[in-house]
Amino acid sequence: MQYSDYIVRATTTINQALTILENNEYKALVLEEEGILYGVLTDGDIRRFLIKNGNRLDFTVEQAATVNPSTVTGYHEQEARTILEQLDCTVVPMLDSSCRIHAIVFHDATLHRNRNEIDNHVIIMAGGYGTRLYPYTEILPKPLLPVGNATITELIIDRFRKFGCRDFSLVLGYKRNLIKSYFSEIPTEYTISYIDEDQPLGTGGGLAFFKGVFEAPVFVTYCDNVIEADYIDILQSHIESASILTMVVARKHTKIPYGVIELDESGAIIGINEKPEYTNLINTGFYVISPEFIDMVEDNEFQHITDIALKLADEGHRIGSYLIDDGCFIDIGQLDDLKEVGNKLR
Repeated sequence: MQYSDYIVRATTTINQALTILENNEYKALVLEEEGILYGVLTDGDIRRFLIKNGNRLDFTVEQAATVNPSTVTGYHEQEARTILEQLDCTVVPMLDSSCRIHAIVFHDATLHRNRNEIDNHVIIMAGGYGTRLYPYTEILPKPLLPVGNATITELIIDRFRKFGCRDFSLVLGYKRNLIKSYFSEIPTEYTISYIDEDQPLGTGGGLAFFKGVFEAPVFVTYCDNVIEADYIDILQSHIESASILTMVVARKHTKIPYGVIELDESGAIIGINEKPEYTNLINTGFYVISPEFIDMVEDNEFQHITDIALKLADEGHRIGSYLIDDGCFIDIGQLDDLKEVGNKLR
């Protein structure tokens, strides 16, 4: 099942489309002209067209297709799946800012257009105790928690693999041998190396093990979040801005379900703001870092990556940001129903 199997030109005849649909698992096609979305076509659309117009198999599919389908702009698979469920439709194309199709989303699969790939290394910080996910993590370490038919770590790796990354390092602590054993038993199309933290070093201290290893920027992420975004664009933003670290930040909308009280200095109520809503930018725990950043991490010292970043910012280094929408940031540690998470990340 490949992306190209589901793409046809708008000038394709209905007879040709029927032949393609016979071998098409989802019985749906996406119409494009020079990469620009024209519409979508399902076997149901063809049936309705033939009932209305007779056996006109020589007509082109543009006359039977839905020409204003529901779409998603960017890399927001979760939003696309919400549309699929709410509208009970078959396929949702994902578009770039020029309305060119870069992926098509079905209920249980996402197919991506061929594109330039990156091969930057990925470091996954996977050594924590997973206290937010007790009692699950009393039995399994957080990196091995099942989400759907895979572990959360595999889902994170899968997102990077879509953009070409194939070399991964896991910084391990808690229940490290279970994690190593699991990945030694499954076939992979990528390489994994391991760094053992004999004592907790925080979200940044473990980076000291990689001093002198890399010449190009690397991705760093935690093992309890998934980012739905264009990783190539994030990397390019980091390079073009000459940042030493780029933090992916999400726009978080928060609604307070109560009236917020304002008091004066004497304790008298002077105002009530009923159920206010706020928008803030939050750290997703997903970074691109330059080798120079790693060189400045202290050896064998507990450090958070954010503290290191702020220190370097004070010293004049540029700490960049890359903004995504709240729905593109999926925090496993904040979600109780792992089955629901699996549905979102298919």
